[in-house]
Amino acid sequence: MESPLSISTKEKIGEILNNLSRKFKLRLIFLDTHGKMIFNIGSGSMERASGSDLTYHQEITHHKFPIHIMTDAIGTLVVCTSSHQNEDMAAAVSYCMENFLKFETEIEDLSSEVVRVYEELSLLYSITNKLGSEMDVDTICRRVLEETSRILSVHNMSIMLIDNVKNELYVRNSIGRDSEAARKFTAEVSSTGLVGYVLQQTEPVTVCDILADGRISLPYLAKSILCVPLITDDRPIGMLLACDKLSGEEFWSRELKLMGMFASEVAASIRKAQLYEDISKMFINTVEAFASAIDAKDPYTYGHSRRVAQLSVAICEELRMSKKQTRLVELAAFLHDIGKIGTPESILHKPGRLRPEEFEKIKEHPAKGAEILSNIGEFNDIIKWIKHHHEWYDGKGYPDQIAAEHIPLEARIITIADAFDAMTSDRPYRKAMPGQEVIKIMDGFTRSQFDPDILEAFNRLVQDNKLCLTVQEPVGLRES
Repeated sequence: MESPLSISTKEKIGEILNNLSRKFKLRLIFLDTHGKMIFNIGSGSMERASGSDLTYHQEITHHKFPIHIMTDAIGTLVVCTSSHQNEDMAAAVSYCMENFLKFETEIEDLSSEVVRVYEELSLLYSITNKLGSEMDVDTICRRVLEETSRILSVHNMSIMLIDNVKNELYVRNSIGRDSEAARKFTAEVSSTGLVGYVLQQTEPVTVCDILADGRISLPYLAKSILCVPLITDDRPIGMLLACDKLSGEEFWSRELKLMGMFASEVAASIRKAQLYEDISKMFINTVEAFASAIDAKDPYTYGHSRRVAQLSVAICEELRMSKKQTRLVELAAFLHDIGKIGTPESILHKPGRLRPEEFEKIKEHPAKGAEILSNIGEFNDIIKWIKHHHEWYDGKGYPDQIAAEHIPLEARIITIADAFDAMTSDRPYRKAMPGQEVIKIMDGFTRSQFDPDILEAFNRLVQDNKLCLTVQEPVGLRES
C-alpha cells in the first residue's frame, strides 16, 4: 500500500506543525510509525533529532495522539504542555493537524479525479471526431433534418428522442410546415401504437393512410408518415418522423432502405453527443467540487468560484460567444483561484490590511494556478486565462503587467466577474457592498482595471435585469 506520507509530504507536515506551534505556543514533536522523531518544533524544543529517542522533562506533560490520513496511520503527534496548559488544548492541536492533512489528501484526490475525467473526455472526443466532430445534440439534430430534407422532400420532418425518466419520446427538433405543432407531440415508448411497433421492429415503417391505420394521432394534419427508428448498440434512442411527400407520392422502398442506413449513423452520432454531454456535466461537476474544496480553505470565499463561473458564463452569452468557448471560460472561472492552495491561511483569513510581503504572497496565486495545471496539455488556453485574470487593462496588474488586447479576452471576462463577486461578498477585512454600488465603483475603473467593452456588456446584463445582484447569493441569468 502506498504510504500516506507520499501524499502529504514531510515538508507539508512541517509547515502545518510550524503554524500550529505558533498559533498555540506549544512544542510539537512528530514521530513516524517506527517511533523515529521527524520534527521537533516550538519554544524550548530540542535540536531536531536524527533518529534519537525523546527526552522527557518532568515539568512538561507529553500528550501522544496517533495521526491518521483516512484509515492509515502515518505517525504520532506529541504535544508538550506545561502545567498551566490542559489536555483539551493538546487534543485541539491534534484535531487541527489531522484535519489539515485530511484536507490536503482530499485536494490531491480531487485533482486526480479532474485529470482522470478529463482524459476520458479527451479520449471520447478523439474517437467521435473520426466519425464526426459535432458534439452538440441540438446541432446534430438540426443538421440531420437539413440533410434528410435533401433526400426526402416532405411537408414536415421531426427528430424525436427518448426521455428515459418519463419513458416517452419527445420532439427535439422539427422543420417544415407544421414544425411548431409538431414540437408538442409525445409518445410512450412502450405504447401499443405505431411508435411502439416501430421501436420493436427496429426498422423503418411507412403508413400510407394515417387515419385509416389508427395507430398514431399527430397534433397536425397529415395523410402519410414514415417512421425511422434511431438505434445504436441494439438500443433505441429515438425516431425520425417524415410526413407527406411534397409530390403526393407514397414513400418508396428505396427511400426506406436509404433512411435505414442513414439512421444508424444518425443514432451513433446523437448517442455519442449525449455521452459527451453527460461526461461534460460530470467533468464540470467534478471541477466545481474541486473549486469548492479550494474555496473552503477560507469560509469568506465559499461559493466564490461558482459565482464567478456563473457571472462569466452570463457575460460570454451577452457577447454571443460560442457554446464551446463559453464552456471553456466556465471551466477556467471555476479554477481561477486554484493557486490559492499554496497561499497560507493566515494571510487568507487576516482581518486587517495585508503587509507588503503578504500581498506579494497573494499575488503569486495566478501564476501558481497556471503552474499546477501546466501538466494538462489540453488546458493550454485555460492556463493562460487563469494566469492573467489579475492583469489590468492599463498594464498595472500582475503577474506580467500586460495590457489591453495582450490580455486574453477570456481572462478579461473573468477579471470583471471576479472583481464583482469579491466586492459583493463578505471578506475578513470588510462587509459586502450592494451590487449597484459595486457597479458604480467598477465604472470608475474602466480602461484602467477593466476592459470597457466587456464592462459595457456586463452593465447591459444589469440594466436589462438579467442578473441577480443579491449579495452572496448564486448569481446567474434571470429567466425571461
